[in-house]
Amino acid sequence: MPYMVFFLLTFVYFNWFANYIFFYQEKSSLFLVSYSSLIEALNRPGGFLNYLGQLVTTFYFYPLVGSVLVSVVFCLVAWLVAETGKIYTGKKLYVLPFIIGAALFYLQTNYQFRIFNSVGILLQLLLFYFTIARLKRKLQWAPVFLLPAWYVLTGSFFVIFLVLFSFHLIVFKEKLFGVKLVILLLILALFLYVSNDFLFFQTTGSLLVYPFSEVHVGMQSKLFLSVVIIISTLPLLFQFRPKFVRELQIKRISLIKLMPYLVILLTLALAIVRIDKRNKHYFNVEKLFYEQKYDEVIVFNSKHPSNNILTIFLNNIALSEAGKLTDRLFDFRQSPNGNTLYLKWELVGEMLKRGGYFYYSLGLINEAHRWAYENMVMNGYTPETIKMLIKTELIKGNYKVASKYINIFKQTVFYRNEALDFEKMLFDERAVSNHPELGIKKRLETSHDFFVMSDNPALNVEYIVAADSTNKIAAQYKFAMLLLQKDLQKIVDNLPLLETAGFTVMPKHVEEAVVAFKLLNAGKVPELKTLKITAQTEQRFRQYYKIFQQNRSDKLRAQRALYQKFSNTYWYYVFFG
Repeated sequence: MPYMVFFLLTFVYFNWFANYIFFYQEKSSLFLVSYSSLIEALNRPGGFLNYLGQLVTTFYFYPLVGSVLVSVVFCLVAWLVAETGKIYTGKKLYVLPFIIGAALFYLQTNYQFRIFNSVGILLQLLLFYFTIARLKRKLQWAPVFLLPAWYVLTGSFFVIFLVLFSFHLIVFKEKLFGVKLVILLLILALFLYVSNDFLFFQTTGSLLVYPFSEVHVGMQSKLFLSVVIIISTLPLLFQFRPKFVRELQIKRISLIKLMPYLVILLTLALAIVRIDKRNKHYFNVEKLFYEQKYDEVIVFNSKHPSNNILTIFLNNIALSEAGKLTDRLFDFRQSPNGNTLYLKWELVGEMLKRGGYFYYSLGLINEAHRWAYENMVMNGYTPETIKMLIKTELIKGNYKVASKYINIFKQTVFYRNEALDFEKMLFDERAVSNHPELGIKKRLETSHDFFVMSDNPALNVEYIVAADSTNKIAAQYKFAMLLLQKDLQKIVDNLPLLETAGFTVMPKHVEEAVVAFKLLNAGKVPELKTLKITAQTEQRFRQYYKIFQQNRSDKLRAQRALYQKFSNTYWYYVFFG
């Protein structure tokens, strides 16, 4: 019964409250179903464990399946601890198994904690249980001689089994237990020496630590290592069984039998408090963005405003793709220096993963490709990186290179159909041109060559507009930057660009800037052929200016008076942004 409760609560938590963890991790790696991938995993101690972790992670594509898998892993760990304890004590254990299972569950609530950590622990417990429960007499020599192979498969996690088995030999004091220990350590030392110099050509530190890393336990090393130590010393812990705890009762119900439920409920309460609302919000936006549901991105961010630069960056791309960037820019919190419009180049961190989408939106395909390629070099294969590389190579007509990335995509579990759709466009320029997404980006791509300034994205927008004034997305970004810079004169001077770029209605924020410029007699406004300023906007500005003048002696009071009706206008941003 406690295992069923533990499974159900864990499943409900991850499937309904923390499924953003699955989205992040599934998008952070790419599992390939191929013989070469398996062989590559076996070329490094611990690589196979990492391979198993990636296999589990690939099923995070469906959060429901991911929730089932992680819940099963935690329950199996708890069950193996209980069954192992039964061998030592001859009795059912109620507390320690669920403390360990709950601790792993709590660790997993961090979006960076990788499942291979829990799978690694599960494998060590499974082998240890099999060894003490099934291997008798001479067969117990098998782990002694096979430990190097186990190390190759599970890497640094083999230490858990090594310590468990060593303590088991000491506690039971079996025949020749001292000899077994000495031979075990000698074989291990010899194998590590040979591995270091002749097999894997890696440093001793790397060989002993991989696949464990601070990042992959979500910077929770102290808690994780505490769990590892508790598990590794189980043979010793099972020797301490305080009698008074077992005899405690509440109305004839043994307190010890209630402990699993108390542990589970306490951990669940802590896990609910730990839900990262900021990351949950961001990953939901990123999911919608990858699915190109741009209107849904905008609606979601309107309902749930965010201060996260990456969230607003993706939202601004969604606005530009929907043709609304200069209409709704100030519906969302913006950075005056442009950091919410574009990301500057950096080789580490989250910027590299996402910065290329700005250039892809503009039609600067070579630069979008460069960001994706560098991200692949730094972080390995990920679904969206490979997808971007395929798209950019198809747009550029590099079909042989595109074919290479498509073949990688075809080896995945859940992206194979997309790969087959891309494959149909190989060596078919017409198919690429007629594609609803790639065709648009191909037509946006400028034929003029210029050096892209990765540290100055605004300058790149200027280059694109100079090369192709019909690029509507580039025009939106140019005006957006001028709006953020509060450069009224340049906004007015560039008004003819709107007509050249194909605008049929003057964008809301540009119109607000022009009205302010005009009514404040700041200078002459160029005549436009089709775009006109509406009387309603002029009336709104007069109303805004009247309220501002009435409260000009107290800026804070003026801000409060104008906020409800004008907070999403250019005028409000100029005075209070």
